[in-house]
Amino acid sequence: MKFVLLIALGIALQTSLVFHVVSLIGYLLTKKMNHFKNFMITAVSNVLLSICIAILVAMDQSVIQGFNIEGVFILESGMLFFYMMAVKVRITIGVIRRARDPSNYHFSHFGKKIYHTSIIDFKELITYFITFPFTLMAGAYFVVKCLQY
Repeated sequence: MKFVLLIALGIALQTSLVFHVVSLIGYLLTKKMNHFKNFMITAVSNVLLSICIAILVAMDQSVIQGFNIEGVFILESGMLFFYMMAVKVRITIGVIRRARDPSNYHFSHFGKKIYHTSIIDFKELITYFITFPFTLMAGAYFVVKCLQY
């Protein structure tokens, strides 16, 4: 039971860390107080989750002995894969919405749609292609290891 609790706390901590970094980047780029508030909330949750993990391990060290590192790698690669896929889906949905907006295209003399460059933002394009290799590596590892079990 303690092992499952340790894994659950670890997953919660990792998710909180991801939201922490996203909130920090959002605040630095936009200077909105909403991002700063989320940053502070995730900072507190990171500390509390870390304290809970430390207390759990300090109370019973045998929890660490039963720790299967390969199982953790499978969970980590799966979570990374799904996070990266969520980023790609979010970017793709945004581009599709902007492509359907009539203010982002016009018709040529021959009746073809000509899209403006405002459909895709440079940051979105860079994010999409920089995360692509990580998505492929994490997804391939996750799928292969899941098929082995």
